[in-house]
Amino acid sequence: MLRHNSYTNERIRKNQTYLYICSIIFIILIAILTFKKPKHVFDKNSKTTLETVVSKDYILSTDGLNAMQPGTYAIIDIRSNFEFAKGHFENATNIATHQILEDNSIDFFNTLKNSNKTIVLYGKNADEANSAYMLLYQLGYDNAKILSVLAGSENNKFQATNYTVEKPAVNYAEEMRLAKEKSIIIEEVATPIVEVKKAAPKKVIPVQKKKKRAPEGGC
Repeated sequence: MLRHNSYTNERIRKNQTYLYICSIIFIILIAILTFKKPKHVFDKNSKTTLETVVSKDYILSTDGLNAMQPGTYAIIDIRSNFEFAKGHFENATNIATHQILEDNSIDFFNTLKNSNKTIVLYGKNADEANSAYMLLYQLGYDNAKILSVLAGSENNKFQATNYTVEKPAVNYAEEMRLAKEKSIIIEEVATPIVEVKKAAPKKVIPVQKKKKRAPEGGC
């Protein structure tokens, strides 16, 4: 009887172990199946982005736009739908900044990039278009440029005038590089070792006790 109970307990333990392993495998499978990769991942780091910002390579003048061959670029109006409806560049496509990450917008930008077409962004001014440019650039669309114009409607007529973009007074990329080098130098400086001298041990001189003399004389 005792032997039968021992066999039964052993079988129960094996079944519990089996169920435990199956449960873990099931949880792992569910995690794998339900895991979703992020739709959008930044392709450029902050250093590369800052190096681009301090240059003027991404700024396009109206003369530069007119010099481009038709069919080699697409004009993107990043203003609101309301502003776009009041007037815009001919053949411009309206994709407001907050709509850039939408699936249809990403598909459109991918098509332009795969076709080697330049994305020409413009807003009320170049500063407003800069946000959209930075977002697209960090997502990997290095074929984007900003059209340096002041754009708006006056008397129900769309107008665009040249806008001068000033180069940043501070080279942020260089400042970051120098700050990083300084931090490395500080870490490499060895901490000075202060030698602590131990006090010399005191000499202990034993003092001999004087022996008591026996009393002299007698009766």
